[in-house]
Amino acid sequence: MEGFSLILLYLAIPGLLFSVVQQVLSWRKKKDEPKFPGPKQYPFVGRIHDLPRFQMWLKFQEWAKEHGPIYETHMVENTFLIISDEEIATELLVKRGHIYSGRPQIRSLIKHKDGPAYSALMDRHDTWKTQRKWCHAAMAEAYKHHFYGHVEMEMKRYLGLLLLDPARFLEYTREYSGRVMSRLAWDDATQGKTNGDSADQTLHCMSVSGPLTNTVTPLWQLPAFANPWYNFEIKREAEQRAWWLNNFRLAKDKMRRGELPSDTWAYRYFEQVMRENNGNLDQPEADEDFACCMIGFLNLVGVVTISGPLKFFLMAMALHPEWQKKAQAEIDRVCGDRMPTMDDFANLPTVRACLKETVRWRSGVPLGVPHQAEQDDEYRGVKIKKGTIILACEWTLNRVPSKYPDGDNFRPERYLEAGWPTYMEPLTRYPNFREGASMHTFGWGRRTCLGQNIVDDEMFVFGAATLWAFNLSQKTCPRTGKIVPIDTQATNSHVILEPSTYQIDIKPRSPERGKHVLENYHSVLGNLRL
Repeated sequence: MEGFSLILLYLAIPGLLFSVVQQVLSWRKKKDEPKFPGPKQYPFVGRIHDLPRFQMWLKFQEWAKEHGPIYETHMVENTFLIISDEEIATELLVKRGHIYSGRPQIRSLIKHKDGPAYSALMDRHDTWKTQRKWCHAAMAEAYKHHFYGHVEMEMKRYLGLLLLDPARFLEYTREYSGRVMSRLAWDDATQGKTNGDSADQTLHCMSVSGPLTNTVTPLWQLPAFANPWYNFEIKREAEQRAWWLNNFRLAKDKMRRGELPSDTWAYRYFEQVMRENNGNLDQPEADEDFACCMIGFLNLVGVVTISGPLKFFLMAMALHPEWQKKAQAEIDRVCGDRMPTMDDFANLPTVRACLKETVRWRSGVPLGVPHQAEQDDEYRGVKIKKGTIILACEWTLNRVPSKYPDGDNFRPERYLEAGWPTYMEPLTRYPNFREGASMHTFGWGRRTCLGQNIVDDEMFVFGAATLWAFNLSQKTCPRTGKIVPIDTQATNSHVILEPSTYQIDIKPRSPERGKHVLENYHSVLGNLRL
């Protein structure tokens, strides 16, 4: 093993030497230029020796307290601006969005900047523009119909599974999100688990906590025979692309037979192809690849971006029974013995506040999604070079005292009571995930996430229906009688988080409520493929 490591080191030396030359030339140019503050940097590597690959956002928060709301650091050949002030983030990423809307190279994700596989990670070129415009229109149309009732139908299935086997709640939660997205994309909810697993693996490959080549980037230059990271990614990406293409062609076959539901994104796309081709669905392979990636990524990105917050919500309710009881009292008053639906949105502000606070308290994207300067710029007298990576650190933004008092603690009342900086009226409308306070979770400017609407619907129905059906509590060890602790900051540390495995007790609120859950479960089995 030691000999292999030595070989890897020698093979990486050319890339490392190139980085050294770049650094030296850069220092000579920048010696007398104004700079942003930041932590001490070290020759050639910048500041990586004490920067954790896991929970990096905590270190960034520590540095923000020391160096201010905008500071600079370096990691090997990359320059980073770390922002923890909403006004600064708005100035650069929104008002100057024409400059700061690029995406940085993720070393271990092959050709993501070019496309067509990952629209959210592409540079702003024609492929990105076409895909984003199409996905925005498709998502907006589905939202007008509140996603055609699929959220509620899948929720009835989810609650039934939770009643029958509550120990698998984390697995079922991700599958629930995967099933909703796969049904909307291809009319195949059975792909939900595969969808979730594929999303998780993709996130691993694009995260700092993933392949070593994402941080020690010169290792990517190793030849293929000695580069396990490159070989893994080639295989993973090919399998994912083949899976997307297979789903696409199965949906096309259904379209030809007149069996594809009109409430799917695939139907919307094929209808467009037929209009342009005089009713013909035949396409060149390149067009199929473009479309299957466009729909496939839309399908995939909607899984963990929602399942992570849902898992944190279950955790928050088990840890804060006082808020669980408040939300349940509100649900019982409004809904009685029937499961909540989107029709109850306006009348359940406490539920919405608990969901909104969950996403603030344990952000699913604590580092923020990185932007990259597409040209040289200047801010506060300091030059920002093309290629600089900008991170609006969501973890720190969510704890700015003037905006979020007592930011480390779970306080849903910040959205319900006048006097809190984030309070907005009317409560029949706010809080929500589409507009209003705390919307920076969805990104900035031209790279804002397109999924606010489905997050709003899916999280609301999930939160309200789960609390309608079940009581959630911390688990008691059957041997010691002690409470099983939950580490609320233990996560997979991907760029989009899910909490690490934890345990809670999930029990129906009453025998009658359990009976309603089973009745709902059986009522949808005929319409849902399992």
